[in-house]
Amino acid sequence: MFERSTVHVRRAIFYARYEASFQSAGVITAGHILLGIIREGDSRSAAAGLLKGHATSLRSALDIPSPSGKELTNLMKDMPLDQNAKMALAYAVKEAQSDDSFYIYTDHLLRGVLCFPNEASDALQSISLDLAKVREASKLNRKKFPTKKTIYHRLFGSPYKAHSATLAKWLVALAVCVLTALLIRLLN
Repeated sequence: MFERSTVHVRRAIFYARYEASFQSAGVITAGHILLGIIREGDSRSAAAGLLKGHATSLRSALDIPSPSGKELTNLMKDMPLDQNAKMALAYAVKEAQSDDSFYIYTDHLLRGVLCFPNEASDALQSISLDLAKVREASKLNRKKFPTKKTIYHRLFGSPYKAHSATLAKWLVALAVCVLTALLIRLLN
């Protein structure tokens, strides 16, 4: 999943780890991921204007105090994700696939948090933000600021459609050509 994540999603996860570390939580929760998305301001979620001005109310809904920077604990230690955070990341991948996007953006991560009941989705509902609104805002944002296509997209279209069979046929044909060339070379 992380190899498909944009820089902004990686930063949001880093900030989520910072939030969890500040609290000495031991694990990263879906609430920490939401706060990480808020801290990562230069992203699709911020561009869509979904969380603007709600940081304080979401913090209070999650009952997580704001870190002052003085209480920094050791950020070098490994911090695992709890079950809700893992589910949020898995749903983010599904949301990216539903957009036919190879890359996972922060709006996918936000939508992943909203896909199932957890502390972060409850906090987002307290500011009247639900999955349908976020999906609509993401759709409008993608129309306004389209994503760059990868080489795979340019050659085959979406990687989540029926192009994998075509690619497999091409790879088999290439393998047959290479083996035929090797056999001819060996026989001569």
